[in-house]
Amino acid sequence: MKRIRLILKIIFVFICISGCGKIENIPTSFTEDDILKDDSEYILVLGDIQEYTDKEAYYPYFEATMNWMSAQLKYGKNIKCILQTGDITWANQHYQYNIFYNYTYPVSLEVPYIACPGNHDYSYSGGYIKDRYSTHFSQYTSFDNVNQLVVDRYEEGRMENIIVKNEINGERIDIVSLEYGARTEVIEWANQHIRNHPDIRYIILTHEFLSSKGNIVQDNDSYAYTDFSKGESTYSGPVYIWNNLIKDNNNIICVLCGHNGFSAHLFTKNSYNREVAQILFNLQYQDHGGDGWIQVWEFPKDSDYVNVSTYNTITNKYHKDSNHSFKFLYRY
Repeated sequence: MKRIRLILKIIFVFICISGCGKIENIPTSFTEDDILKDDSEYILVLGDIQEYTDKEAYYPYFEATMNWMSAQLKYGKNIKCILQTGDITWANQHYQYNIFYNYTYPVSLEVPYIACPGNHDYSYSGGYIKDRYSTHFSQYTSFDNVNQLVVDRYEEGRMENIIVKNEINGERIDIVSLEYGARTEVIEWANQHIRNHPDIRYIILTHEFLSSKGNIVQDNDSYAYTDFSKGESTYSGPVYIWNNLIKDNNNIICVLCGHNGFSAHLFTKNSYNREVAQILFNLQYQDHGGDGWIQVWEFPKDSDYVNVSTYNTITNKYHKDSNHSFKFLYRY
């Protein structure tokens, strides 16, 4: 792994020396108003980044986003982890993973970077994903800062289905990262783990869950139901995941996904009559492959709610549309 990282660093330097385009008018410094609050803790969310890693003209937008995150860490801001909703690549190509790794690796040294695989992170044959193990996802997302926090793993040595220890304001809120169209046996594994740890709360990270309009994708409309229908493994859609993992576990505080649209959210009552937040954030349809947008989850120290907003790391401005800002309960 160290040898691979060295080779990737050399590739990264070559790319930077060769030049991969510039963004005009990027701020070169931050004011106090631009950076995160000192008395809150944060989770930062990146949506699908396949456009960033596929097109050379968009590399600078990805770089600017990661540099902004590095700057916040340099300022000592309390970023607990970075979550990424899948589709690291367009077609499971090594060169795209290399771009991802090289821009992400410096930040991953400072804070856990937890991703889930998307449909484009697998290889297709005849229009279907016939082999789940075709993905190169684990090779490029096995960051040390994540591996040392993994408390459960579905398959040894793989990163597609992991549960990562995470603390917010001194309380355990672990991350359950699931493969795309998760196998039914994976859902059962995650369900059993969560049931066995009722004192820990969880965030579910999976690629496909909400539609662009903010509704749960019906299983017969799920891409996973088509993509895996000719394969040898089992698979599941969002409704199955809701019914067999989320609905009956009151220690799941929210679900995070990508795949569709840009930004959407939904609140659905679970079996305990508590509203569970389901949050979508996806970059691929924005200008320049994402245009520097991220989602910011603020956990104020003395609040029971998470404040969610959409922020542009290039213009240093929050999204003006109020639909991109909301809050959800995490202490209950």
